[in-house]
Amino acid sequence: MPCSFQALDGGINNIRSISQRVLATHWTRIASGNQIPRFDQFDFESRIHDPKQLAVWHVEQRNGPIVLRALYSGRLLNEPFNAGWEGRTLEELTPPSLHSAIVSGSHECVRTGYAIYMILRTCDSMGYPVDLERLLLPFGRNGQVEQIVASLQLISLEGMADRKKIIHDFEKQADCILSVRIPCVRANTTSTGKISDRAEFER
Repeated sequence: MPCSFQALDGGINNIRSISQRVLATHWTRIASGNQIPRFDQFDFESRIHDPKQLAVWHVEQRNGPIVLRALYSGRLLNEPFNAGWEGRTLEELTPPSLHSAIVSGSHECVRTGYAIYMILRTCDSMGYPVDLERLLLPFGRNGQVEQIVASLQLISLEGMADRKKIIHDFEKQADCILSVRIPCVRANTTSTGKISDRAEFER
């Protein structure tokens, strides 16, 4: 069943993952006023985030449709595909049933220059819920988005999610339980409501 994307205005407090919240806060701090930060300002040190759970996308848009091509993908993101993402487009990596949520959310990030945070939920083979928490941070110059840094984290409260199998569960059934867009000018102060933190399992 296709999983649709429709974002509400939100803020950093909507982000459940502590590490993703720190990453989004770093993004707002290096921004200049209401302008998105440049990619060369981004700090890749692991104390801010886990590089194994990050992807970097280059925006290709020349009077045509938006194309996102992978520049980097962390080891934990590569495992389900048994290969790296580099050089491949978001459209070819995303299962058709998830295009509406994954691709549309990324295009919204490019068009608006807002950070996008979403939670997709499926169930594993035992029937336990597993969440994919996806944070997109736009970077560029002169108001034009040129790169997107994506943080993806799998969360299971009932056990460990098998990365190589869980992607097939998301393909079969996924619900978008939260999607918000966060402007950098007020991302650290605006919230549509507080969402409690949950412990993240070791991956």
